[in-house]
Formats: sequence, C-alpha cells, structure tokens
Amino acid sequence: MIPLLCWLERASECNGVLMTMRLPFLLAVLLVNSLWINSVTANPLVTVVMAGENFQLEYVADPESRRQGLMGRDSLESNAGMLFDFPEGTQPQIWMRNMHISLDLLFVDNRGQVVDIYQQVPPCSRMPCPVYSASRPLRFVIEVPSGTVDNLGLIKGMHLVMPDIAQQSAPSY
Repeated sequence: MIPLLCWLERASECNGVLMTMRLPFLLAVLLVNSLWINSVTANPLVTVVMAGENFQLEYVADPESRRQGLMGRDSLESNAGMLFDFPEGTQPQIWMRNMHISLDLLFVDNRGQVVDIYQQVPPCSRMPCPVYSASRPLRFVIEVPSGTVDNLGLIKGMHLVMPDIAQQSAPSY
C-alpha cells in the first residue's frame, strides 16, 4: 500500500526503482488508450457524389464495423454519413436499434445505382425494431442525415459516383 501511495502522492520521496517504473507504465497506458480510441472512432472516409454534392462517408466493410454503424451518435454533419460495403450476394437489412438520430437509407448496387430508398427513418424506441431491407442482393447501403433524399431530389435509378471504392472488390466475409 505504501509504494502505491508513494507512486500516486509522494513521487519525490520514492526510491529510484519505483520512479523508473512510473514512466514505462504511463507510456503503456497512453499507448493502449490511443489504440483503443482509434479502433473505436477511426473509419476511413470515402467520397461519394450524390446529385452533384460531395459527401464524406465513413467506410465500413467488416462485420463488427457494420454491426456498430452509426449507433450512439447524437448528430451527423449535413454532407456526412456512412457507407456499408457488403459481400457479393448479400441482401442487406438495416435496423435503427440504439440510434439517437433519424436517417435516410439508400440501398445501392455495385455500379452505383440507387435500388431502394427509405426516408426519414426514425430511431427504434422499443423492440421489436422495424427492419429495412434491400429488394434484391446488392453491395452498398448509405446512411445520411434525415432529409438528404428530399433536399437533393434523389430517386430510385439515380447513379451515384463512388470513385474511392468503385474499382475495389467487395469484401469476402
């Protein structure tokens, strides 16, 4: 107990061995913390052009990131959102559990054509939550702030420009 108190409260009175142990411990804590923060918050950004407007979307392609999605977010910038990339042959389904904001959902095929649209989808307040499904297998789902579809005049059949990911293969898992 005394070495712990010495380490926490009276560092100047501690012996040299304990002092040399403090720095590596603190550095390790900072490193682990920064890795955890980056793994939780840092999704790569991709540009998608919708009706002439550039959107910076967080790109998620692995199962855990797709499951997390935008859950827990309290706000979303007007030209921001998330792009979910699914394996070939997937017929994606989205629900709004643990969401705090309403969204517009766009289901998009591998060529960038909008196949299905769900507008002003509210957060789910209690189970069972509604499920929003693609009408056929496709590759992408885009979540943007509620009202984006109306503001841009987006409709089924429109083509979105996705230069950052158009040439990439679909995820395999």
